[in-house]
Amino acid sequence: MRTQIRMFSPLAICWMAAAQPGLSVSSICELRAKTAQGEHRTVRVEGVFSAGLESQQLVDPTCSSQSTAVEFELRSSRHKEKLWQVSGRPGQALVIFEGEFYGPRTPDPKLPEGIRKTYHPGWDYNSMTKLVVHKICSVKHVPVDRPKKT
Repeated sequence: MRTQIRMFSPLAICWMAAAQPGLSVSSICELRAKTAQGEHRTVRVEGVFSAGLESQQLVDPTCSSQSTAVEFELRSSRHKEKLWQVSGRPGQALVIFEGEFYGPRTPDPKLPEGIRKTYHPGWDYNSMTKLVVHKICSVKHVPVDRPKKT
């Protein structure tokens, strides 16, 4: 019996997190709009995961062409293989991830004030925001009727 409880605990954790009011599923566009520079928050987010040769990103092409950088610090390997099978390399998958969402970086306080006001450092060459994924809660093929990032 003890083995069964351990086997289902990642699923139970995802289900319990969904029931918590602070971790309802958000779109990546909502998070980018609500997260200020230098801020981060624990989230559950849906988007289209893109795995390329140089980077991994989360996007929602229905509201923005801007991407969010993705890093993995998984606490459970549940759905990991499915993510790579569905998304391929390079490829895409419709996902729900749990983790830490980071808003735009703050410029180095040692920079002159004039530069700090106009300089907006990103997390990578293409992303102003970042998601550190702790759990993969859902992985699906991108529906045919859902716009894909080009």
